[in-house]
Amino acid sequence: MSPNDVAEMLRRDREEWEKLVTVLDSHPGGPVHDPESPDWEARHVYAHLARWINKSMDDFEALIESHPMPAPPEGDDDAINARWRRDDAAIDFADARNRAHRAYERRLHLIESVAEGHWTNPLTAVAHADGYEHFAGHRRYVQAAAPGG
Repeated sequence: MSPNDVAEMLRRDREEWEKLVTVLDSHPGGPVHDPESPDWEARHVYAHLARWINKSMDDFEALIESHPMPAPPEGDDDAINARWRRDDAAIDFADARNRAHRAYERRLHLIESVAEGHWTNPLTAVAHADGYEHFAGHRRYVQAAAPGG
């Protein structure tokens, strides 16, 4: 990726992150997903984001350092999400929010640390994982489930 590509990706990440944070912070308690979905509160969404961002950044870091990639979590995305949701069932809003913000800052730091000319196709693919598209998807989902949509 060119420096302009990286800057544009991070600009979009920041924009969508701020929008999602605003939505989640305005619903600190109670379900934020539709009635057919599990009762996910903002704290669960934050915990979910922290887990996925850290997972993709573990992969990113392995690529940067030329280490073997960490083993992927067991199961498909739905099974992984369900397991992590159960594991994080008791997390409180402040802790979940802090975890997500730390993961997000780690993401920014790692992506910004890649020198021009060192971007590979696998590194680019991982950099795009769990960024603005993931944030926007959750934001739209929460907004659509809110009364008055």
